[in-house]
Amino acid sequence: MSMNRRKFVRNLLVSGASVPVLTACGGSSSTQEAAEVLPGAPEDNLHIPDEPAVVHQPTEELRFMVIGDMGTGGLGQYQVGAAMAALAAEQGCDFVLGTGDNIYEDGVRSVEDRRFLEMFEYPYQNLDVPFYMCLGNHDCASTPFGGGSDNKRGDHQVAYHYTRNRYSNKWQMPGRYYRQPLGELSATRPFMELFAVDSNPLTSFYPDLDPNFSWRNYGYPQQQWMRQAVRQSKAHWKIAFSHVPYLSNGKHGNAGNLDPGMRWLFTSPDADGQRYKAFMEDAFAHQVDLIFTGHDHSLQWLQPAPAMGPAAIIVSGAGGKKDKFDDANRNPAVFQQENSLGFVWVKLTMETMTIEFHAVSDSGVRQLIHRQEVVKPIAASAAVPA
Repeated sequence: MSMNRRKFVRNLLVSGASVPVLTACGGSSSTQEAAEVLPGAPEDNLHIPDEPAVVHQPTEELRFMVIGDMGTGGLGQYQVGAAMAALAAEQGCDFVLGTGDNIYEDGVRSVEDRRFLEMFEYPYQNLDVPFYMCLGNHDCASTPFGGGSDNKRGDHQVAYHYTRNRYSNKWQMPGRYYRQPLGELSATRPFMELFAVDSNPLTSFYPDLDPNFSWRNYGYPQQQWMRQAVRQSKAHWKIAFSHVPYLSNGKHGNAGNLDPGMRWLFTSPDADGQRYKAFMEDAFAHQVDLIFTGHDHSLQWLQPAPAMGPAAIIVSGAGGKKDKFDDANRNPAVFQQENSLGFVWVKLTMETMTIEFHAVSDSGVRQLIHRQEVVKPIAASAAVPA
């Protein structure tokens, strides 16, 4: 296959799936144009899926699970994976959202890295649904501390999405940040759209010396692209997911004042997350129904924040590690659970969302610890011009 042919096929695959993919330098894309695949995706190891049949049947509901901070390869991750597979068999699951720190402690070094097997493929081998992933600070680190100063490592996780000889086709990360429509109400209107944020370069403990990941070259272009993508979306449900929380009662705290007790160790001017906070508000305030994050190893459903609008704010970072809260009263919560492994299960209909929190004990026993059904936070409306 010639180089031009390969590039054509790669662009066709991405644009045909309506997934604008951004380059590691924070390039731009649109739903009308063929998106540029991440530089470095292996030309001779390209995964080319079968072309799906086009069937326009309105979606009535979607069910999914949310996990984060899971990629330890340890017993706890396997137990959570088994609990998720069991619940999927009982209640259904169309896909999984991964809120980052997919592979501890310092990501992967290539698409052939065995950690893709040990910390993703094997723990979830009995859960045969797509996993839509985003990057965490440990995915973009060159030390076990996870300072997030080696963002190029995250490119390997994007490249794995395009790799032909994978153990499975579950890993979905077409870009460092991206949008993904799911389900449909008509040929031109999705039931749901996901908006994946790359929070790491915006909140790193230490600055990345690669200028491609500076705020000017990466953070601000991502913010502008995300704001436009959300406002142009015609989806009935809009969901944002990222690694670093907008709000959290865990040890990392709220965006704008992240890790206050540890910042004396950090050298990045963005370690407090002030610009990340502004990014999230500019892109998603009064626009999305749910915001999922990880980073803190706990389960939290926090009350809506005035600056963000009525969106449900949920932290699901207990997929492989667990922590106690730093300040359980920092933000008012609908529900929260510390020091326990677990995950979140969600069912969306046209008018309601049902959210369940499931804990997984040290012996692998799954327990439903909270269930609540509420109306859709954002009233359905037509897309707003950017």
